[in-house]
Amino acid sequence: MQNIYKYLKYAIGGEKRTEREHDIKVFKKSEELALKYGIEYDPKIFVPDDLEMADAAFEAGIELLHSVGIFCRSTQRIIDIDEEDILKALNITNPLEIGRLKEKVVVPQRYPMVSFPPTIIGGPMGGSVSEENFLYINLSSVQENVVQGIYSGAMKQFGGEYIHPKSPLEMLAVLKAARNERLATKIAGREGLALMGPSTPTLTTSSLLVSSDELYSSADPQEVYMDDLKVDYEILSKCIYHQEHGNHYISGQVPVFGGPCIGSPEGLAIIDVAETLQSKVLAHSSIHASGAVHADTGSSSAGEIMWASNLSSLAISRNMNYYTARYYWNSAGICTDMMFYETAAQAIGDTVCGRNMLLGPTGRLGSVPDHSSGLESRFMGEMAQMATHLTLSEANTLVAKIYAKYADRLKSPPEGKPFEKCYNIRSEYDMEPTEEYLALYRKISYEIMGDIPGEPV
Repeated sequence: MQNIYKYLKYAIGGEKRTEREHDIKVFKKSEELALKYGIEYDPKIFVPDDLEMADAAFEAGIELLHSVGIFCRSTQRIIDIDEEDILKALNITNPLEIGRLKEKVVVPQRYPMVSFPPTIIGGPMGGSVSEENFLYINLSSVQENVVQGIYSGAMKQFGGEYIHPKSPLEMLAVLKAARNERLATKIAGREGLALMGPSTPTLTTSSLLVSSDELYSSADPQEVYMDDLKVDYEILSKCIYHQEHGNHYISGQVPVFGGPCIGSPEGLAIIDVAETLQSKVLAHSSIHASGAVHADTGSSSAGEIMWASNLSSLAISRNMNYYTARYYWNSAGICTDMMFYETAAQAIGDTVCGRNMLLGPTGRLGSVPDHSSGLESRFMGEMAQMATHLTLSEANTLVAKIYAKYADRLKSPPEGKPFEKCYNIRSEYDMEPTEEYLALYRKISYEIMGDIPGEPV
């Protein structure tokens, strides 16, 4: 708690700054640092293999965080982050176990091109989910053996009524969602499987309501969402609560390339590193999840985003001991070739660049209900396993081929089909993907496997 108290004092008495001034300062400093450290984007590269540039991006991230600080929305003041605190945090290792009973998983410490895959967390991870399909969508992920946890979506109705944010109805919906997530693990015979979230709450009280041994236990990483190098009192309060109760928690951020403080892929990579450092030094979270998206498409699968995210992942996995995850916000809907291609391109890059955990994926940018399924999570896990055999340059060659199959569709992606049209659901104990969906999954899998360099996996 010492660091939290120290930084709370900065939040109360630190330098006054408007949010707009902070955004401009982050933008200018990140662009300046890209030039200073020689970080340069190449649109032909998706998986960088320049390790010196990755290390430079890490140094730039440290300098960015130390020089601009973190903006506290609640007080309109700046929390200064001491460089000494950043450097002391780099090599602190806190082993991460998630889940309980026979579903307990030790999240591996990963580095670039290691031979074992990242942890696979299925589910819509914050995307919109209808009340009627909520249990089934979670079940579809839980029943996949490759899935080691579920990150559920945001329930949009309760009792058929639209949930107004920050209303008492939300609290009932959050309880129902969490109970359905836990029920899904019991129905599938995987009680104790890690839950991540919850994703429905807009109220802090709703999040803490389900923090219990029955629902989100200390072994289920609970969500603390933050914006670009910003916090507020609610975020800090959640961190204090979870620390006091010994809970694992995941800090999530979705930086927007083309947003108010990110103007280039180089700037995005540096800010992504700085946000990860912020999560470890200030929030003390167990794991940091990034899900950078492109303002033009809203997706995480655009070329600039993958380059920046992969460079950031290389930088972090080479230079600090910390667990990182990545959200997959795909443009296309499920049951489309493009959804599979988007997932494959990202999973391959994340795996070879040392990411510890993959989350999702969700289709239609998470904004259209019910575009997530266990088959998509299975595919993500299989692509990650396959990528453990690749070098950085081999991964880049493969990702370039995959990206060419969907790049021109990012702004007008295929809509696909909602979950209930992709699965045959006879009961919660008897459901599987449709033959059409399975046929497409097999086709894309075989196609990508045929492009793998060297011997078939």
